[in-house]
Amino acid sequence: MRERAGGSGHGQPSRGSAQFGNEARQRAAGARPLEQFELFHTGDLDDARDTVGRVFVPHRLDLAGKSGPLDARMHTRRFPKVAANYVSYGAEVLIDPEDLGSFFVVQVPLTGFSHVRSGREAVLSTPQMASVVSPTEPLSMRWSADCTKLILRLERSAVEDELTDLLEAPLPEPLRFALGMDVSKTPARSWLSMFRLFVDEIDAADDDLLVVSGYEDVLIRGLLYAQPHNYTHRLGDTSRSKVPSRAIAIARDIIENHPEWDHTVTSLAREAGVSPRALQKGFARYLGVGPKEYMTAVRMQRAHSELRSKHRDTITVRQVAGRWHLGHTGRFATEYRKRFGELPSETLAK
Repeated sequence: MRERAGGSGHGQPSRGSAQFGNEARQRAAGARPLEQFELFHTGDLDDARDTVGRVFVPHRLDLAGKSGPLDARMHTRRFPKVAANYVSYGAEVLIDPEDLGSFFVVQVPLTGFSHVRSGREAVLSTPQMASVVSPTEPLSMRWSADCTKLILRLERSAVEDELTDLLEAPLPEPLRFALGMDVSKTPARSWLSMFRLFVDEIDAADDDLLVVSGYEDVLIRGLLYAQPHNYTHRLGDTSRSKVPSRAIAIARDIIENHPEWDHTVTSLAREAGVSPRALQKGFARYLGVGPKEYMTAVRMQRAHSELRSKHRDTITVRQVAGRWHLGHTGRFATEYRKRFGELPSETLAK
């Protein structure tokens, strides 16, 4: 059984300053992800095991070696098809849930590392190497004391239904993803960006607001294209209209760094050095959405943040819609309400 390492050295993760390692340290200095949705914070091993087991599956949870006292916490926000979670134990622990049964999980370390074994595969998971665990494979893990993770739970029925629709055929055997996910590379990096945007939107929303359900489908479809699995070869011949991952990264970075610019698919394709049709196919393959949909999601998040900012007393909904190229005020308000559960004027008034 081989372990794919997210770093270098003798079985230990790299301490280098990679993109997501930097982001994790920056976030660690402030609020934790999903902090307003804290489920528990405990030093009791049985309490932590039982509560996490109710969110995921019953499992064994033991302190490892000479680990210090437990300082476990979990934040969780659940939707019909997916659930976003933040988990840490504050001590080195062994976790043995056997298999997951009814859902997939993508585990993204923000700090620390974990040894993850699933079926015949094993991976040293770090901020540069996430893990994608399939429900039919037995699972065991060892988390370092400083390991903190964002964990996306995806309902098995929703993922396999989406794959069935893409293939236009039933699945003769269960879907199984490759375990290691190198999030420093496209397309996994692009998928992770969408996951982090999803978490940021949850954090930005008030307690009683639901994040738009469309994110669920984007994350599910995007994962099917971003992470290798036993049906990847049937999702299409990647040699047809093959788009370099660098082109998608260039277009995505332009959108995220300058969403206020008046982008078009044609202008983005020109900057990325590919045809507009190739760019659309590349976005669909790597991210599960087209360039326009991705751009709208980024702009909506920026508009939402601006309407909640400390400068909101000096702006209007019309100005915000215009600044982020989100169309007529009425159309912007309709789409905004679908995503955030309230009108932009209501966000501005809070």
